Amino acid sequence: MSRVAELLTAVAGVLRALSDQGARVFTEVRAELDRYDLSDLLKDSTRAPTARVCLLRAKPVRGADGRIGFDVSVGIIVVARREGRANPEFSSADLAALRLIDLCSTALMLNPNVSLGQISDVDPGDALVAMSEQSNDRGMAIALQEAKWRLHDVYQPRPAAAAAVALNPSSGQPHTVIINGVAYPVGSQP
Repeated sequence: MSRVAELLTAVAGVLRALSDQGARVFTEVRAELDRYDLSDLLKDSTRAPTARVCLLRAKPVRGADGRIGFDVSVGIIVVARREGRANPEFSSADLAALRLIDLCSTALMLNPNVSLGQISDVDPGDALVAMSEQSNDRGMAIALQEAKWRLHDVYQPRPAAAAAVALNPSSGQPHTVIINGVAYPVGSQP
């Protein structure tokens, strides 16, 4: 499995396990590699509250040691429906969607690397209500939360190249380079 797919699956697992006052928060959580589709979300609204974990973007990044990682941005999309009767003073589905986003954000902050190795802690992005209960006649709201991680060591250089660079265990940065069998501290001239 690709590291990106592994991340999406792990985030979905965290959300599936999410409970509030002893009850499961979501009736359904799915991980998808494509972006969300509004018409699909509207069709799925009968199962609300639901969540989707979607890939927004993945960008390769090269570390100083030649290893390649990915900066990954994930969208968590929640669908909430009206709670109780319609109220002109406030939109209960909007409030429910924001509450779901808060629960998701808290769960990710409590498990910042979603139980995966070789990954940074979560960097929460923006949250917003994408569709308000007041803007549709279905009594539902859709909210989004962005979360970002850096996947480390997605690709490692050839063993010969990796052996030529000694890493400082505390920082993961190169501290010695081996040239023609001679070790030189990083920053010195051979």
